[in-house]
Amino acid sequence: MCQKSKILSRVKNGELSICYICQNYNLVFNNIFFQFDEVQLNKFRQYISKIEINYWMNHSSCSTQRRKIPVETFHQNLILIFDNYEIEQLKILLGINNNKSFDILKSSDVDYSLVLN
Repeated sequence: MCQKSKILSRVKNGELSICYICQNYNLVFNNIFFQFDEVQLNKFRQYISKIEINYWMNHSSCSTQRRKIPVETFHQNLILIFDNYEIEQLKILLGINNNKSFDILKSSDVDYSLVLN
C-alpha cells in the first residue's frame, strides 16, 4: 500500500483513494480491493454505470440469494456478485451518483441483527 495517498470518496462499505507517488487508484469495497490506473478506473466506472439493475433483479427473482447482480472483473474466472444497495453505494463511491445525502442511519441500514431491549 502506498504511503502518500488521499481519500477521494467514502461510503459505508468502502473508499476510493489515490496514491500521489505511483498514481494508482485504490478501491476498497467490503472485502474487495482493486488497484487501477486512471484508464482502468474510467473503464470500470463506465461498466458499473451501464449495469441494468432491474434486469438482474428480475432475472434472478426466483433466487433466494440477496446478491443477484454480477460484476465481471478483468480476470476471466472472477465474477463478483452484489445486491442493489451495494451497487448504489459503489456508484456513489465512483462518482456516478452524486446525490449522496447525509441522513441519519436507520436500523435497516445496519447489516446485523439488532436487539432492542
